[in-house]
Amino acid sequence: MKNKRFVFYLSLILNLWLVSCGPAILPAQNYAGTWTTNLGTINFVQDGYNLKGLMEGYGGFWSEIFNGAINEQGIADFETEVLGNFSLKLDGDTFKSTSSDLSFCGIRGEYMELPTGCGFSGKWIATSKFLKNEGYLVLTQIGPSVTGDLYNALGDKYSTFEGTVEWGKGWRANGIATQRGNLSLQVNAAETGFELNYDESGNPNQLCAIREGLESAYLSYFTCKP
Repeated sequence: MKNKRFVFYLSLILNLWLVSCGPAILPAQNYAGTWTTNLGTINFVQDGYNLKGLMEGYGGFWSEIFNGAINEQGIADFETEVLGNFSLKLDGDTFKSTSSDLSFCGIRGEYMELPTGCGFSGKWIATSKFLKNEGYLVLTQIGPSVTGDLYNALGDKYSTFEGTVEWGKGWRANGIATQRGNLSLQVNAAETGFELNYDESGNPNQLCAIREGLESAYLSYFTCKP
């Protein structure tokens, strides 16, 4: 009886040892590769659960180093110098930050069109403290390039926009509107709304837009509402 017990325990120990020495179980989430994001192009290197990345920010004046790890829920937690600490959730070939205060999102590949809800891509409802029912904008962001159309309250297109995402005090798309010249879309960190500023002096005009489906967006010094 003692010999049988000894053989049983020895077999159990050997099986556990073989399992522990087997190949490491890798996470199903695969972040490795090049991604186009709302703020720059990033290349992730994944080693098991560990992630490292280097992002070249749009505008050419800044970059960001990412150090992080994938947790048991498949979410990647990062520490960065400029963007701070945040988490990313992977959904196929797209990812998005889990924070409601910081929008960091992307799509797999280089110089790709960002999906609706990421960056400036999507429909934005415009309004003003002084002008009601201003209309809306439909924008597309491909890498750092933002293009789109502006519509009045009747749904008639009255202008087009071409701009480039740059980093300043936050990020913005600086460009040209065909009807009024220079135009800067100064978006908040959550990317829920932006101020449209035609004035090169930067004087506030409270002409703004919020992402379709939202009720309001706080834009640094005022709340934008449709």
